Amino acid sequence: MPKATVFHLEKDRPNLKRLPRVVEALEKGDAIIYPTDTVYGLACDPLQKKAIDKIQTIKNLGPRHLFSFICCDISQAAAFVDIDNNLFPVLKRILPGPYTIILEANKKVPKVLLQDRKEVGIRVPDSAVAQFLSQNLGRPFLSTSVVDYNGNTILDPEEMVDIYGERVAYIIEQGFIGDDVSTVLKYIDGTWEIIREGKGPVDFLAGI
Repeated sequence: MPKATVFHLEKDRPNLKRLPRVVEALEKGDAIIYPTDTVYGLACDPLQKKAIDKIQTIKNLGPRHLFSFICCDISQAAAFVDIDNNLFPVLKRILPGPYTIILEANKKVPKVLLQDRKEVGIRVPDSAVAQFLSQNLGRPFLSTSVVDYNGNTILDPEEMVDIYGERVAYIIEQGFIGDDVSTVLKYIDGTWEIIREGKGPVDFLAGI
């Protein structure tokens, strides 16, 4: 595979003019690396099995690995999960933001991603790049964190290029974007559960 196209975008005012080519790569079934409001993500189109297989091979993931769906807004998230009237105002309050919300999946989620599970994780990152990609793809895209050979989160774009440069089509880098992971919350049958504390505060749950 040819080496990835790598380009730098500013954090505060990223120039998004080159991103349509990245969307085209996703549509073709390629894998890409992109920035979020937490750490870098490895992404693909969830509706293409060859793309899912590619990411699983790149990271040596088993079939039960829980990916996240990256969405441009809450309405797009509703394509793959059920959002009830009690959940919606909470999501509107905390999203976009550094949260992964595990929710009950609907029938549109590809079965290959569920295995014997009934839930998936959704994210609406506070990231212009991530939102542009999902909005212009026209659906949420699949994502997992970018790690090194030892499973540690990669923070240095140069290391990212060294490890993934011949495995993905595009690497969009914004330098060091942080080392905090997303806060993972689970909402099933009207009950909230904290799975992992991360960048997003959880004190708002006390008032629900």
